[in-house]
Amino acid sequence: MVATTSILGDITANLINGTVTLTTIMPPGADPHEFEPSARQVATLRSADLIIANGLGLEESLEDVLQAAVEDGVVLLEVGPEVNPLPLAAAGEHDPHVWLDPVRMIEAVDLITAALTDLDASVDWIADAATYRAELQTLNGWIEQQFDSVDPSARVLFTGHQAFGYFAARYGFEVVATILPGATTTVEPSASSFAAVVEMLEASSVQAVFTDITESQALAEQLVGQVDRTVDVVPLYVGALGPEGSGADSYLGLMRWNAETIRMVFER
Repeated sequence: MVATTSILGDITANLINGTVTLTTIMPPGADPHEFEPSARQVATLRSADLIIANGLGLEESLEDVLQAAVEDGVVLLEVGPEVNPLPLAAAGEHDPHVWLDPVRMIEAVDLITAALTDLDASVDWIADAATYRAELQTLNGWIEQQFDSVDPSARVLFTGHQAFGYFAARYGFEVVATILPGATTTVEPSASSFAAVVEMLEASSVQAVFTDITESQALAEQLVGQVDRTVDVVPLYVGALGPEGSGADSYLGLMRWNAETIRMVFER
C-alpha cells in the first residue's frame, strides 16, 4: 500500500496499525506541489495494490504516474474529490487542501477504511479506525476552543497561497488575501498583482502573514518590508508534516501546532 503525501501517510498508518506494509512517497517537509518522484518511487507506485492520494491537482508531478498505475490495475483512492471540496475562484477547479479541515479528514478516514475493506475483508478495519476517528473529533473540538477568545469580526487571515480555505470555513475565519495567486506554490505573482497585495496589506489591520514552512519566505519578507507598520511573517505547517520532534510530525500534531500558532498571533 502507498500513500502519496506525508499527511496521508500518517493518517493511513493510524488506521492499519502495522497490519500491512505502507510506503509514503513524499517525506516530511516536501512541498507536494513541487515534489518530483524518483524512478524507484515511480516503480513503487505502479506496483502497489492500493494508492491513497489527495487528488484535486495537489500531486502535480505524480498525475501521469498515477494514471499509469491505474492502467496497470492499481486501485487509486483520491480522497479530495470525495469530501465535498471547496471551489476556487478559477472556474471548474477545487481547492486541494482538504486536510486542513479535520472534519473532512474524518470522512477521509471512512473512505480509506472502505478501500482497506475492499482490499482485505478479513480484517475489521472499521473497529481499528474507531480510535483515530475519535481523536479527530476531539481535535476539531479542541481547535474550536482555541479560538473562543478571538472576536469573530477579527478572524481574518493573510496567507502565502490559497491553502487555508478549509481551515477558514471550519473555524469562522476569512482569508482576505494571498501573496501567490492560486492554490499552488509553483506560480509566481506578477509585478502588478504583488503591488496590489502590498496595498491590501497596508489597508488591513492584520498582524501577520501566514506562510507554508516548506516554501521560500523571501516574497513574504519582501511584502511586509513594504508596509509602514510591523507585520510578522509566521510560517505554518501546511502541505507536509514537520521533522521528528517539531511538534508537527503527525497530522494531529500539525493541526494543533498551527492552531496554537494562529491563536497566539491573535492574542497579542
